[in-house]
Amino acid sequence: MANPTKCLTSGAHFTTRISPDGVSVRVLTPGGELKNISKEEAIILETLIHNQMELVLRPFFNTQASK
Repeated sequence: MANPTKCLTSGAHFTTRISPDGVSVRVLTPGGELKNISKEEAIILETLIHNQMELVLRPFFNTQASK
């Protein structure tokens, strides 16, 4: 079970959908925090999100099969 933590993204609205075949997350930023993001920053953000999702989902994958 996750531990409660202090909010670090005040005002952001998170929508998470979990089904047997996938997970999706959408985050709306009410203050337009991402409106001036550069292509390079977007690539870094995408990589960071990918890496964090892998950490969260790792326990649900059979890691023995990949060895």
